Amino acid sequence: MIKFRLKYKAAAMILTAAFLLAGCGKSGGDQEDTQFPPADLSVSETARMKDPKALTITRDGEFRNPLTGRWIDVKYMYQRPIAVQYENTSLANPQYGMTHADIIYEMYTEGGITRLMAIFTEYDKVEKFEPIRSDRHYYDRKAVEYDAIHVFCGASDYANENDLYQNHYPYLDFIDLISDPGLRRDDTRYAPHNAYTLPSDIDSEINRKGFSRTHRSYYQENHKFLEEFTELDGSVAEIVTIPFSNNRPWFEYYEDDRVYYRYQFGDEQVDYENRWQLFATNILIQFVHYSDLPGYENAGSQDIDWSGSGEGYYCTAGKMIPVTWKNENYTTRWYRLNGEELKMNPGKTWISVYKDTNKEGVLFEAKQAEEQEEQ
Repeated sequence: MIKFRLKYKAAAMILTAAFLLAGCGKSGGDQEDTQFPPADLSVSETARMKDPKALTITRDGEFRNPLTGRWIDVKYMYQRPIAVQYENTSLANPQYGMTHADIIYEMYTEGGITRLMAIFTEYDKVEKFEPIRSDRHYYDRKAVEYDAIHVFCGASDYANENDLYQNHYPYLDFIDLISDPGLRRDDTRYAPHNAYTLPSDIDSEINRKGFSRTHRSYYQENHKFLEEFTELDGSVAEIVTIPFSNNRPWFEYYEDDRVYYRYQFGDEQVDYENRWQLFATNILIQFVHYSDLPGYENAGSQDIDWSGSGEGYYCTAGKMIPVTWKNENYTTRWYRLNGEELKMNPGKTWISVYKDTNKEGVLFEAKQAEEQEEQ
């Protein structure tokens, strides 16, 4: 069982240096996406649902969560996940609720900053989701892959016109404080870094929009898991550094807990809800091609190519192996270099989506001897 490391530096992190962001409004373009045709996202909410028992294994009132490979209460068997769009500037830290996430995606957005998309199965356990920010179309693609209900505050014009409204994929946009009572403001933070919503607000909106709470018929499990925690035969990766230019994040592996703890902006990344440092059993690094969005280069809008295949790394238990990924039927599959599908250790997964033009910038290191003795 993980011995959670409680951290109390969270409050100090809120008032660190500010970064300019686009607000929760709209930006970007309206051209047709040739890499992921909008028609392929159009799946009716009344489509036949797959029996979750066909996707998971059950035992004594529990079932294996397809997002983590871990046993959780069987009441969540029919629970469709939600994918929440979090801001990740220094003014947005610490966030609320992220230690409850099954999977966290980090990728660049415009301006060189990163945002996080956290995917939750047991989202009713979260106190609140804060701060939520606006969506981009390249996040939509990932929410669709997990058949998750996407939660955010505003979206780019490109996302609105090519994904959301035309294709009926399930989303909750808490953009308007007046007309959307589900969007709340934290008066201890400055706008626009203070928007949040509650699990009860999300449930109310799901009911109001009539979204299914179970997976639609096209859904396939995204990841494969081992039955038990297993050491990885790979290169040393006790410290993993991802060179995102804004927050400079890194992970450190703690053998006693069997997890990587997350750091950014020079300090621990903390969940303000419980003061736990964010952690993950698995780290996936996905190299993709970032480019300017055609027709919107001057506005700085970007695109990410999720199609085809590419390279990456898998880290767990302080070790790393190179892997590949392939987009098949709009689901990303991960493979070892020998062609076998990757099976990960049961637990939370952090997926860093980084530029394929700077693969050498990702670093894997051993801890110093004195750090290892402290464990």
